[in-house]
Amino acid sequence: MSFSPENLLEILRGLPAAPRYWVAFSGGLDSTVLLHALTENKTVLPGQLRAAHVNHHIHRDAAHWQTHCERLCASLGVPLESQSVEVRPAKGESLEAAAREERYRALESLLQPGDMLLTAQHADDQLETFLLQALRGAGVRGLAAMPLTAPFGGGLLARPLLAFTREELETWARGRKLARIEDPSNADRSLDRNYLRHEVLLLLKARWPSAAATVGRSARHAAEAAEMLKAMAAEDWSHHGPGETLPVAALERLPEPRARNLVRYWLELRGLPLPPSHKLAELLRQAGAAEDRNPCVDWEGAEVRRFGGQLYAQRPLPPSPGEFLLKPGVVRDLGEGLGALQLVPVAGEGIRAALCGREGLRVAFRSGGESCRPAGKAHARPLKKWLQEMHVVPWLRDRLPLIYSEGAGPELLAVAGLFACEPHLAAPGEAGLRIEWLGHPPLN
Repeated sequence: MSFSPENLLEILRGLPAAPRYWVAFSGGLDSTVLLHALTENKTVLPGQLRAAHVNHHIHRDAAHWQTHCERLCASLGVPLESQSVEVRPAKGESLEAAAREERYRALESLLQPGDMLLTAQHADDQLETFLLQALRGAGVRGLAAMPLTAPFGGGLLARPLLAFTREELETWARGRKLARIEDPSNADRSLDRNYLRHEVLLLLKARWPSAAATVGRSARHAAEAAEMLKAMAAEDWSHHGPGETLPVAALERLPEPRARNLVRYWLELRGLPLPPSHKLAELLRQAGAAEDRNPCVDWEGAEVRRFGGQLYAQRPLPPSPGEFLLKPGVVRDLGEGLGALQLVPVAGEGIRAALCGREGLRVAFRSGGESCRPAGKAHARPLKKWLQEMHVVPWLRDRLPLIYSEGAGPELLAVAGLFACEPHLAAPGEAGLRIEWLGHPPLN
């Protein structure tokens, strides 16, 4: 199937209808072809056609590129939203990866429920992605490369040009004499994708002209296999969920490939990045370590710990925040992975509101020697003993927010996420403060 606006429309008709179709428009060849072809069909699209341009402010001509996109969309009668982002790569992250993340975040912010974002990746992009993933040792999900559609924000991301090659798009653009932007970074052969495009694929396609189409089929086969593995993992998880932790016993009952599959599924449920292969192997090995050990396996953006026969997955925890004062109605962020803390005025619940001074309650963290009597308990004991009895995970015991009155008094009023202390509970009908620890990691 060669490229034409009519064939593009047939692909879109096979997708869910949308109230708005947003073209991710860079001004380059691919997105220019996509936008022009859709403009020819905009009267028969189920929804409104719009375009979005993201200015990363990386290249010196970025402002010129934005102006080009604005003028072209105005000439086509297509409303354009220009978004400006600031790209700050994290440690170890490439500029290209950081820019891509910021770009998709900006595009996602534009979508309303049911909208569709159309991006211009084509069959040659799919071939490049497949080969890059294979060279990195990816599994079936990596080899599935780019799907035709994927959930995105409140709507859908679609890649309707995957059925067409770069050459077909170039031929159509020349026939229409379409003006487009040439990004000089696309010629930088120090980048893996560009090296593959300019040095390798020319030779590959000279020998196998249909490489893009045949590898595209392989990507679809890999996608099917990935879906089956996901279904198998969901079935394995259903025997142990719902819950945030993964029982070590569940992994020990499975063959190792299936155990790895379950771990990946569980980490995805937790919204965490997947580990490289050697880290996943180390995780499974450490899961079977001696009972008296609490091992931790970490990688970029995640860590998995074992305690009491369970695996706990989370973002790497920051150090305990320093001591601070907290007023009712204020939400205090404790750092990534630790959630946030707030005091909610209530009646007959929580600690007595009268204990809160003008500046709020004092929030501190364990330094040793704390003692208290949790509500309903007959005697006071060291906090350390209560935390052991409640099976609080060791790595959070020094990160539990401890609530005191504003002054320097040593008496503990409550431990966020666990209990309030006697005799500081609000009586029935008395003004109280409920301590809410929002988004905290599993405590026990």
